Amino acid sequence: MVADTESSGSLGGSSNAASDKAVDGSLDKRSQEKAPKKTHKAEREKLKRDQLNDLFVELSNPERQNSGKATVLGDAARVLRDLVSQVESLRKEQSALLTERQYLILK
Repeated sequence: MVADTESSGSLGGSSNAASDKAVDGSLDKRSQEKAPKKTHKAEREKLKRDQLNDLFVELSNPERQNSGKATVLGDAARVLRDLVSQVESLRKEQSALLTERQYLILK
């Protein structure tokens, strides 16, 4: 138990030094709180960038030499436009088939 109090006393001394700095004004409480948040924000931003880069790699065409982000986004937009036009044509075809079906049922 004596060793525990001695070791905690030495730790307490170092924390007193930190509080002395805070009293001096060289290390105020605000800067101590903001530093970890900035580090945490930087880590979150790096994680977000890594996730976006992984998505770009996933979207990219491995056969294509230029796999820059603009190229990947352009290709993805083109594919989406093609899919939207296919959906529209399939809807028109479905409505034509439904009309034909109703005509055959009445006949």
